[in-house]
Amino acid sequence: MADLNALRKKIDSLDSTLVNILNERARVSLDIGAAKKRESPDVVIDDVQVYRPGREKEIYEKLSRINAGPLNDDSLHAIFREIMSASIALQKDVSIAYLGPPGTFSQQAAYKRLGDSVAYIPQKQIDDVFESVEKGQSTYGIVPFENSSFGSVVETLDRFIHTTAQVRAETYLTIHQCLLSNSKLEDITKVYSHSQGIGQTQKWLSTHLPAARRISVQSTAEAAKKAALETGAAAICSEICADIYGLEVVAKNIEDVAANTTRFLIIGTASDSPTKDDHTLISFTVDHRQPGALCDGLKVFKDYGLNLFKIDSRPNGQRLWHYVFFVECSGHYEDEEIKQALKKLEEYCLDIVVLGSFPNQRIE
Repeated sequence: MADLNALRKKIDSLDSTLVNILNERARVSLDIGAAKKRESPDVVIDDVQVYRPGREKEIYEKLSRINAGPLNDDSLHAIFREIMSASIALQKDVSIAYLGPPGTFSQQAAYKRLGDSVAYIPQKQIDDVFESVEKGQSTYGIVPFENSSFGSVVETLDRFIHTTAQVRAETYLTIHQCLLSNSKLEDITKVYSHSQGIGQTQKWLSTHLPAARRISVQSTAEAAKKAALETGAAAICSEICADIYGLEVVAKNIEDVAANTTRFLIIGTASDSPTKDDHTLISFTVDHRQPGALCDGLKVFKDYGLNLFKIDSRPNGQRLWHYVFFVECSGHYEDEEIKQALKKLEEYCLDIVVLGSFPNQRIE
């Protein structure tokens, strides 16, 4: 068995090898960026898509196949997340707009997906995340889309009705809500949080703070900022907000469902290329004067073998009782089946908009 000094020398040698290999990988990444520009000479450099979620998914799947340990898959993926994040930053200055201020679950989801080498730009509300991408003020944006226990995020759905942004990827984050305050539990008279935070903790609030006012604000971190300034106020948010905003953790894991998970969508100016395992988000309206128009429209997806994963509706804001429907189906909008389905859908539906296609990373 080798002695301690010999083992340390071996570690030093391996570290040198790793540095050389990582820099070699980085140079190849730069070559890939140059190749993209040569292949698309008419595309403005800011429009070159450096974040390829399909390729990222392929890499993670390959890592899991070839990993023989002792590192587990999560550890290996975390290491490669930072390697890929650094490679993206080498090709282009990448910025991610998220629902701020710092400490939100949106920020955590973005960091978990895109790593430490890109810039993160907090926005006051979900609408601002979309606007930042649409105006080119940020490369990509991340928005909460739905929660496993409290359903769809209506602010995001409403903004999808009027946007030029496209869905590029999805990502999931397990949500553990905490109650933060500088007051004791028995002295708390009001609780701030995003409507989703309040919705995900209704049972706990009814049991432990039945008389406290529940006040919705733009984000969970905004709730923490407000609670830090008021006596008798608390926030439902992430535990990391305690350090950021100078609050104490009164209670942990107060979500009503232990497996509480939020799905986020990453938006950009274009979707990624097909991966043979994709989902597509589509919005449309129907002519309510035509009996069965919605039923006929939805049947189109079945007729073309497209599985439906999510159906939503929101008021279109223009006419009473007139709704925009959202459908998430299997496939990529470049697939022939979806092209044919969309053409058929025009017989029953109006204002059909493809909001983007993205690699399927659905957590069952």
